[in-house]
Amino acid sequence: MLNWLSNLFGKKKEEKEAPNVNLTVHDIKPRYILDYDMDSWEVIASYTYSYAGYSAKEYKIRSGSQTKFLNVSDANSLLLSVSEEVNINNVDARLRNSVAQDQPLTKVTWQGVEYMLKEQSQGKFTEDVVQDWAQFKGWEYVTADNSHFIYVSKWEDNSIESYAGEYVKEFAISNIIQGK
Repeated sequence: MLNWLSNLFGKKKEEKEAPNVNLTVHDIKPRYILDYDMDSWEVIASYTYSYAGYSAKEYKIRSGSQTKFLNVSDANSLLLSVSEEVNINNVDARLRNSVAQDQPLTKVTWQGVEYMLKEQSQGKFTEDVVQDWAQFKGWEYVTADNSHFIYVSKWEDNSIESYAGEYVKEFAISNIIQGK
């Protein structure tokens, strides 16, 4: 009887832990919410890229009907980019064929802007919840001022994907909160 009275009057309701408001891009996980480009975005998936000597995280983010990818790389210093998938044939009609033959073009022009081949890489990729690794080769094209890029991936099944995006500063990704 004494325990029952003690429980009834002696203990306060267990307080909920306050959410962490000091989250950074290194803390992001699926279902988190973040602000980018004056919109709130929900993180709907996370991926890991593994290269020789380092790895990078990528997050699929959605705001309304828009879907983008936030890439977080910390190989030498923090490098953030936001991109979206684009039709490779709209980038350059010759690009798909050159990548299929592992002989990428040295420059492409997309939407009136010239991009130069900056680097070629290869590695492996997995969706974090699945942990089923796939091999890929990648080619990164950048603008003269290194602010925008086009990234082309050729996968082990010979499928080809392309993404266009921009490099962003860490402050461009803000108000990161845990989702429900």
